[in-house]
Amino acid sequence: MLEFKYYRILKRNRELFNGAFEIAAKIKSRAEGVFKDCKVYIVGSFARNSYTLSSDLDILIVSDEVPEKFEFEWYSKIVKMLTDDERVNIHLWNRGKFKNVEKLYCPRIPV
Repeated sequence: MLEFKYYRILKRNRELFNGAFEIAAKIKSRAEGVFKDCKVYIVGSFARNSYTLSSDLDILIVSDEVPEKFEFEWYSKIVKMLTDDERVNIHLWNRGKFKNVEKLYCPRIPV
């Protein structure tokens, strides 16, 4: 029984990655409602084309409106506004602070 559950999860994740660009576009649309001036990218294993069916989908949002430091509660609230899919990992960066970590987010696929 546990084996079947695992295969259902993998099938669901395959659907996630097959629809990655559509999911990212929806998140971008929602992000533009939260942050007036933002850039949205797909990053991580999907952008590197090295994802597996157990990977998550990483979405990077860079905006001056993201505080340089923020509380977990604020982050959680924003993520809930952007997606309800626990397989999507939202990375939020203030544009100024992002310059210090930009190399960690390569490659980036613009959305």
